[in-house]
Amino acid sequence: MDTAADIVNALTRIQERSNILRHGRSEVPEGLNLAEAHCIHWIGTLPAANVTRIAAQMAMTRGAISKIAKRLQGKGLVESHRLQGNNKELHFRLTDSGARVFAEHAKCHATARSEKLSLLEAYSPAEQTAVLRFLTDVGKLQENKMKQERHAADEESSDV
Repeated sequence: MDTAADIVNALTRIQERSNILRHGRSEVPEGLNLAEAHCIHWIGTLPAANVTRIAAQMAMTRGAISKIAKRLQGKGLVESHRLQGNNKELHFRLTDSGARVFAEHAKCHATARSEKLSLLEAYSPAEQTAVLRFLTDVGKLQENKMKQERHAADEESSDV
């Protein structure tokens, strides 16, 4: 048995299923995607949420966040405003509907976190350390790929 290959296969299955399952969809409005749900999360979490702050949290470009925010405004989940004395920066806040999505998303994350913590109780501290190391390395690999993709996209747009 090749344990390493089994781990990679299991991780791939988890990733594929997460794309299908998303966040339970129970109270999430039809047509809301995961990036939009996470954008709502950051708008509801960050003080004076603006494109730059949200982009930093989501590891996305400001342009991508602007597009997501416009879609969320069109869906009536987010509204924009300017802070008094600062006409330059556009900030976002949740509407009542957006606040309901925020709360549902938080509830889904809390449930998922609780389920995973329960699973981890069956692992020794040494096993948990190995799992953490592996997942951290996978995260770094993904982060590096995302940086490469953003760099390639930036170069393409500057060539135009």
